[in-house]
Formats: sequence, structure tokens, C-alpha cells
Amino acid sequence: MIPIPVMGTAIVNGVHWIDRLLTSIDYPIDNFIIINNNGRDQISSELENIKLKYLKNDLIKKLHICTMPSNIGCSAAWNLIIKSMIIHPYWIIVNHDIAFTPNFLKTMIEKANNPVTGIVFGRSQGDNLGMWDLFLIKDWVINTWGLFDENCYPAYCEDLDYAMRIRNFYDIQDYVNLPYFHGETLDYAQSGSQTWRNDLSIKEKIDYGRYVNENVYLTNKWGNKWRWLDVPKYPYNKNNVLLEDSGYYKYDINFIRSKYIGF
Repeated sequence: MIPIPVMGTAIVNGVHWIDRLLTSIDYPIDNFIIINNNGRDQISSELENIKLKYLKNDLIKKLHICTMPSNIGCSAAWNLIIKSMIIHPYWIIVNHDIAFTPNFLKTMIEKANNPVTGIVFGRSQGDNLGMWDLFLIKDWVINTWGLFDENCYPAYCEDLDYAMRIRNFYDIQDYVNLPYFHGETLDYAQSGSQTWRNDLSIKEKIDYGRYVNENVYLTNKWGNKWRWLDVPKYPYNKNNVLLEDSGYYKYDINFIRSKYIGF
């Protein structure tokens, strides 16, 4: 059984969810990355205890904790997971408050073994859209469509933006379509978004950021019909085909790998 090279998550609060996530893993993983996005030194000691707890875990070879000096946002954290382990063929990125059910990861890897498949989502939300709370993404997808847009700080819309980039490429997308937990239940709508549920004092700021991202940023980038995925081929109505000029957040993995210094 070939281990998963990289799995990563970002966390602001609720370390107990990370504990549950790690406990639910039933497939070998070489590197598990935790991006500590708390920015206030409120969970650092708890995360170190988690690292000690899983130090000798048979399924997780290395557990890395990367503490940010301040919150860098969801998309930046996702990008950091990818960039910090640049040599690998794919990455699994998960929300901190999900938990796998038995054989979920095995099925995800089986789906990813299809060379045509570039993204494997936990499940579909209809209309050829995947749920971005749990996904596997391959290196050639990043090379083709870029990294996640960090302008979608602090959270929300980074997934919608990427969905619009790949909207006409249904054949590269697949779904595990097995149940998994998000919060206390299997229903994201009922118990997802545990970051603000664990700290209602930040909900208003997160909601404001989401409002601006949706009504100003995405509208400017993709037009007034983005909610229906009725958007131009490239953002900002550009007609070019050069990824570095397209607004796709170009990241040339092969070019960077060609200069890799080995550690």
C-alpha cells in the first residue's frame, strides 16, 4: 500500500476536531500538515500535545505544525500546504472539523488512480460541483489552473473561484460519495463551519469578508452571473491563453521543481 504523500488542514480554533480527524485516519500518510492559523497563540500548546500524542502513530509518519504569526486566510493556507511539499504528485486538503468513515481514504485513492482524474471530492453538491471541505488535487491541475486565489481572504469563495476555472472540465472531477463527518453530523449545512461556531465573536468579520468576496471581488473577476457559473473563459474578460496573465494564480510547478535543492 503506497502511503498518501501529503494531507493538510488549517485551523483557527477547536483543536478537539483535529484530534478526531487524526483518529479517523485508516490509511498510511507520509506527511500530515497542520497550518496553525490562530494568530493569537491560543492553541499552540494544544497542538503540540496533539503532535506528541500522534508521535508514534503507525499510520502517520510525520506530523508537521506550521504556526503563522497572523491569520493568512484559507486559500493562503491551502496554497502553503501545496508549496511546502512541492515535489509530490497530489495533495489531500481537508477542513479541520471533518472525520473520515472506514475505507473512505482507500476509495479516494482508488478514484485518484485514474490518470484522467485531477480532483477527487468527498461528495458532489450537484450541478457538477464538488464540496471543497475535503478534496484531493493533483499537481497537473495546479499547473493548468493555478493556485487558490488569496484575495479571497479570510475564507469562502476560494472554492467557488476554482470551480469556475474548471467548470467545463467535468471529466477531471470525481467523487468518493461515501459519508464523512463535518462537525457533529454528516450534514455540512447542519454542523459545518465549526470555526465561527466555536467562536461567535469572529462570525461577523468572517461574514463581512464573505459578503465582500461574493458581491465585489468575484463579481468584478467573473461578472454578474458567476453564481450560475455563466462566466467568461478567463476572468476579467481576458481573451489570452497564457496562464500567468489569466488571473488564475499561476504557479509553475515543473519550473520550480527543476531547481529543487533537495530538502
